[in-house]
Amino acid sequence: MAEQNGQCGGLCGSPAVIVVALVAAIVLPVSGFCVAKLMGGKQSGDLGEEAVLRRIQPAAQVALAAPAPAAAPAAGGAAAADSGKKTYDAACGACHGSGAAGAPKLGDKAAWGPRLGAGVSGLTANAIKGKGAMPPKGGNLSLSDADIKAAVEYMAAAAK
Repeated sequence: MAEQNGQCGGLCGSPAVIVVALVAAIVLPVSGFCVAKLMGGKQSGDLGEEAVLRRIQPAAQVALAAPAPAAAPAAGGAAAADSGKKTYDAACGACHGSGAAGAPKLGDKAAWGPRLGAGVSGLTANAIKGKGAMPPKGGNLSLSDADIKAAVEYMAAAAK
């Protein structure tokens, strides 16, 4: 113990030193913060509600648009064929154009022949509900039943 008293003057383990150290550990950072606030003042826009909302806003936002209303059925077959081709291009062509997952290719009379025996209404019902690897409505659930029927008619006409 004599060595310890010689190195720190006998005050190393005293309760007074511990209390002073604890008070300094609390008071110095708090007083430093207060001085910094007094000297710096309020930063313009750093702590305001608008600045906080601007900093935490998401990087991107998703806006969902309502599907466009289906066009009224036209009296002429040309308008229905155009509608069927548009639907085919948008939802059906990916598989029926390449024959993916066993889908009958557009215009393939041999592949479409047995299917056409069910009639357009049967094919349309399968396309609306989905069958085998084909998801309902070709994976585009926003399509109307009339759009699906027009696409089926377009593909059936190409196979005749």
